[in-house]
Amino acid sequence: MLRRERSFWKWTIGLLLGITLGLSSCKRVGEISFSYTPGGDIWFKNSVIQLRFNNKMYCKVFKGDTLHSINDATMDNPISRPSHFIIIEGKDVKDFIVDYSTIKVLNIKNVFGRGKRLILKGVAKGPEDCEIEKTLTVELYEKYPDMAITYSTYKNLGTKELSIDKVYSNYYSLDASLADSTNEPYDFYSLQGSAREWGEDYIFKINKGFTRENWMGVYPETKCGGGIPFLDLWTKEMGLAIANIEPIPLLIYLPVKVQKDGKLAISILNDVGTRDYYHRNKFKKKLNPGETYKSLKAVVIVHKLDFYEALETYSRLMDRRGIHVRRREEEFPEEAYEAIWCSWGYESDFKPKDIYKTIPKLKELGIHWIVIDDRWFDRYGDWNPRAYTFPGGEKQLEEFVDSLHKMGFKVKLWWDLPIVQPPEKDLPEYIWASHTPGASDVLKKHPEWLLKDDKGKYVMDNRYTYYLCPALKEVKEYYRNLTEKFIKKWDFDGHKLDAFYTIPPCYNPEHNHEYPEEPFEELPELIRIIYQTTKSLKPNSVTEICNCGGPQEFFQEPYIDQPVTSDPVGSKQVRKRIKVYKALFGPRSPAYADHVELTKIKFTKEKEFDIGRDFASAVGTGGVVGTKFTWPGGPKEVRLTLEKETHWKKWISIYNNKMLSKGEYLNLYDIAYDEPETHTIRKGDTLYYAFYAKSWEGDIELRGLEAKEYQVYDYVNDVNMGKVKGPIGTLTTTFKDFLLIECVSLNIK
Repeated sequence: MLRRERSFWKWTIGLLLGITLGLSSCKRVGEISFSYTPGGDIWFKNSVIQLRFNNKMYCKVFKGDTLHSINDATMDNPISRPSHFIIIEGKDVKDFIVDYSTIKVLNIKNVFGRGKRLILKGVAKGPEDCEIEKTLTVELYEKYPDMAITYSTYKNLGTKELSIDKVYSNYYSLDASLADSTNEPYDFYSLQGSAREWGEDYIFKINKGFTRENWMGVYPETKCGGGIPFLDLWTKEMGLAIANIEPIPLLIYLPVKVQKDGKLAISILNDVGTRDYYHRNKFKKKLNPGETYKSLKAVVIVHKLDFYEALETYSRLMDRRGIHVRRREEEFPEEAYEAIWCSWGYESDFKPKDIYKTIPKLKELGIHWIVIDDRWFDRYGDWNPRAYTFPGGEKQLEEFVDSLHKMGFKVKLWWDLPIVQPPEKDLPEYIWASHTPGASDVLKKHPEWLLKDDKGKYVMDNRYTYYLCPALKEVKEYYRNLTEKFIKKWDFDGHKLDAFYTIPPCYNPEHNHEYPEEPFEELPELIRIIYQTTKSLKPNSVTEICNCGGPQEFFQEPYIDQPVTSDPVGSKQVRKRIKVYKALFGPRSPAYADHVELTKIKFTKEKEFDIGRDFASAVGTGGVVGTKFTWPGGPKEVRLTLEKETHWKKWISIYNNKMLSKGEYLNLYDIAYDEPETHTIRKGDTLYYAFYAKSWEGDIELRGLEAKEYQVYDYVNDVNMGKVKGPIGTLTTTFKDFLLIECVSLNIK
C-alpha cells in the first residue's frame, strides 16, 4: 500500500509540474490513461472508449484507437451543449470554464472493479450574473472498457436564491455523416426504451424531422409507461448509447430530436421541477447560496454492430448496482424453457371443458404448460373465480388445476396489478366483456388504499380500473396473501402478470408519502413480494410479466423467470425483442416469443385477428415457443385445422429436439445493416444460423466458425447443404422468408 501511495504522489507531483511547464501529462494504469494540455484538450481513455473535453467541458466521444466518432462537440454549433448542463430560471448554464489547476485523477475500486475517476471543475455565469460551479465526474473501469460513468454537481456561488428548471446529463449532438460522408446527419438506427404505446416498434430507423420525448413515467393518453431507461443510436460503423444507472426507477426523459441542421440531439433530462435523487425526500426547485445539486448517475457506451453489446454492458452495470436482471442458465428454472399453450385463443368466455377438449392435442404436440388466461375471475382486484367459468367456485378451480397436474401439465394463472374495479357509475362507455359488474370488494372495504392524482381524484389505468397504492404496507400484505392463495391453496405453478406497466405518482394525503413518486418507485418492490413468495412455495415456479405491446419495465425484470416479447406485432418484432432480452437477461435466457399467432396480425375497426404461424422467428433466435390455438371449436382464425396441426407438430417437435433457447446467443450480426437478417446460436461445437428475408438469392456469410471444416444442414427441411470452412464460411443459396441451418464441426483443423 505504501509503495502504491508513493507512486500516486510521485505521479501527482509530475502532473503539477507538467502544468507549470505548459507540457501535456499522461499516466496509464492498465488500459486507462489520462492526458491534457493546459488550457486545451483533456483526454480520458480506455481501450475502447475515449473522451475528449475542451476548456468548457464540451465532450466528444470516440471508439477505439482509430478515433471513430459520431458526435459533434463544436462549441460554435447552435445546438451544441456540454455533456452535462443545467437550466436555471429559463437560462442555459452551459459554458463552464475549466480550472485546470483543480483537475484530479484518482484511483478507485468499487462494485465495478478497479478504475480511474476524473474530476473537472469550472464556473459559468447563471441568471443575474450569479456564478454556478460545476464539478463533472467521469469514471472509467478496467472491466468495462467500452463505457464511462458520468455525473455532475452544481453549486450556487452567488448570493441569490435560484430556481432550477431542468438538469441534463449525457447530452450529445450526433452526426451520422461523421462515420460515412454519404449519410445524412440523422441516418441512425435506434433502440428507444420508453414504453409509449401498445404495438409501437422501439427498434427503428430515424427519419428527418423525428422527435420523441421518451418519458419513463405513465403517458396520460395511452396509459402505457416505464420501459428501459436506455437509448442507443448506431450507424454501420459504430454506435453510442446512454442510460440512467440509478438503482431505482426515475421519472425522467431520454429525448431524441432531429435538429434543423439534421443532426440528432440526445440526452437524459431530469425535468422535475426538480428532485435530487441523492436526497430522495428533498425537492430542489430552489438552489440557495452555497447549496449544491447532484445529477443522477448515467453511462455512455460505445459499440460495434447493433444495440446488443451496449445493452449487455448496461445489464452488467445494473447487476453490480443490485438490479439482478442478468442470470446464468442454471438460475432459470428448467420449466421456463418448455413450450406454452394459452387459453386466450378462446378469449374471455372459455370454460374448463374447452381446455379439457384441447388437451389431447397438447399432448400430441409436446406442450407441457397451460396458461389460464384473462376472464377466469369475477372482478379486478378481488380475483375470485367467475361464476360463469367456475360455477363451483374455488373448490372447482382447485379441482381443475389438480386434474391438469395429474395429466402432466404445469399451470400459470393470468392476473393484473395493482388495480381494483370501480363502480359502474365511474366507468366511461367502455365496459369490460364478461366481468361481474360493480365495484370490487377490496375497493369497498379499503377506499383509503387508492392512489389519487394532484387534484384529489382516483386515477384510471388502461383498463379503466383504479390503482391501489403499492407503497402502502397494507397493499403489499394484501398481494402477499393473494399470491399465497394462488400458489399454495389453488396450487398454480406460476403467474402471467399482464396488462400493466408502471404507475403515476400518488398525492393521496392519507398515505403520508415523503414525495409523490414514492409509489412509482415502490411498484418493483410489490412485484418482488409476489415473486419471492411464489419461489418460497414453489422454487421451480415460472413468473412472466407482459407489459403489453412494448419493452418490459426494467426494474420489474429481476422478479421474473421468463422475459416475454409482450404482444409483438409481427415476426420482426418477435426477433428484435428476443435479441433485446438475450442481451439483458443473458445469452441463454428463456425469452418467450409469445403466441405464434401474433407473428401476423390483421386489424379491422372491430377486432384484431391473430393469424400468424411463423415458428421460425422464435426457434431460430433461441426463443421459447408458444401458441393459443383452439380445438376442436373456438374462433375460426386460431382453430387448429388438420393442415395447421401438421405445421404445429413439425415446429414444436423441432423446438423440443433442438432446444436452441438453451443455447448461447452470439452477437455476430447487425440486425439493421446486415442482409439477410441473421442470428446465431451456439450449442457445444455446433453453430445454428437463422436467416430471414422476404426473398433471398445469393451468398450468405457464416461468421463465428473456428478454422476447421463444418457440415451444413438445413434441419427444417432435412437437406444436406454441403461443407464450409471457418473462420468465415460462405454459402450460395436461395430461400423465402427464412433459412435455418446447423453447422456441425467435423473436427478437422
